[in-house]
Amino acid sequence: MKKSTKVRLASFSAAFLLVLGGLLLDARLLLNSSKTELEYTYRRALNDLSDYVSGMRSTLKKAAYVNTPVLRGTVSAKLLEQSGGAKAAMAVLPFSQEKTDRISRFLSQIGDYAMMLSRKSLTDAAASEEELQNLSSMERYAGILTDALAEIQARLSVEKASVGKTESLLNNVDEIDSLPSFDDSLDEVAKEFSEFPSLLYDGPFSDHILRREALFLKGKAEITAGEAAQKAAAFLHCKPDELEALGTGGSAIEAYVFSRGDSRIQVTRLGGEIAYFKKSADVPEEKLSYEEALQAAAALLREAGISSFQESYYVKNDNQCTINFSYLSEEGLGVVCYPDLIKVTVELGEGAMLEYDATGYLMNHHSRELVAPALDAETAKKNVSPLLTVESSALALIPTPGLSEVLCWEFLCKDRDGGEALVYINAESGLEEQLYLLQKDEHGVLTI
Repeated sequence: MKKSTKVRLASFSAAFLLVLGGLLLDARLLLNSSKTELEYTYRRALNDLSDYVSGMRSTLKKAAYVNTPVLRGTVSAKLLEQSGGAKAAMAVLPFSQEKTDRISRFLSQIGDYAMMLSRKSLTDAAASEEELQNLSSMERYAGILTDALAEIQARLSVEKASVGKTESLLNNVDEIDSLPSFDDSLDEVAKEFSEFPSLLYDGPFSDHILRREALFLKGKAEITAGEAAQKAAAFLHCKPDELEALGTGGSAIEAYVFSRGDSRIQVTRLGGEIAYFKKSADVPEEKLSYEEALQAAAALLREAGISSFQESYYVKNDNQCTINFSYLSEEGLGVVCYPDLIKVTVELGEGAMLEYDATGYLMNHHSRELVAPALDAETAKKNVSPLLTVESSALALIPTPGLSEVLCWEFLCKDRDGGEALVYINAESGLEEQLYLLQKDEHGVLTI
């Protein structure tokens, strides 16, 4: 064979190997990408399943305390939604058939039981003692499943393992085997389900959907960018020329946007009100207590010109404390107006403000004619579940899913285990409008 031929063959072989290597590399990268995408899908499904089951646990507890047909229907609808969401998430995960069948049956029976309670509520019949016991049992086992899923997530995190490669983690959790099989008669409950009202806000009267005109700004004059800069500078205790204008923006309310260092602030085009302020900061240590943080946040509100308010829920995280404030009517009734919400975040080092969100207040605050309620507290209290002990009462204005407002008696209650709940009874009709469970720990006070 000629030398030139050998050279050509060697070149062709080298080129072929390079092409083949490239193809193999592309295939490997594609396979790795597919595995990464599958792992992401598994992780998301596991998080969703855990969230749905944890939510079911809370809703089942609420269901035991609900005392009127309207709210029982709403809570039942929530259970059905959570049950369906949990089953959809579970279907994605590589559980063994045995585990899948056991968990799916458990979730289905909770949904079916909720449907039965909903149908029963149409006849205005109260829950029987047996039904209350069943709800308590379901809540307990939902807690077992929640803990089992949390264990799986914790082990995946600690071991830095992938769901796809460690299916045994999903299939060797003993708690799952202890899930009960309730009475087969539950499976006979009709599956047809008409639409129930849904909760259109996230949390207790705090982040409900903002879809209407900002009531507080209605009829107010439009200001210029220069005037807005003056307002922002006064809020930040600086000079207007220290601000950088970023144009207009705002998700719910049109506003002028400015920045100053690591801070950003929004001033409404109508009325020139401070709508939002945010400052980025790392807080190395926590020096202030919640009470001290509350004092600092309240002082900042008064400085912003808001003098009548009441704090409600708060959360501490990363050495920061976010507190929810609602407008407290200055009329004789002293009604807490939950729709008129302002959130203030202060850092727990020196108490400086890191965030101020007045969107809820600007959207909902307006002059109201609050008249004396038709029902007094003692009369309204009769519609609170006998499983709860009323500790205190107050008048409160709460938002409805339809973005209107309803005057209620707010009852702070305790259950037999020492847990706390808030029950809202319509001050005109006596209907049970809403119920929340209070969650208190080292991170704050929230509602579920």
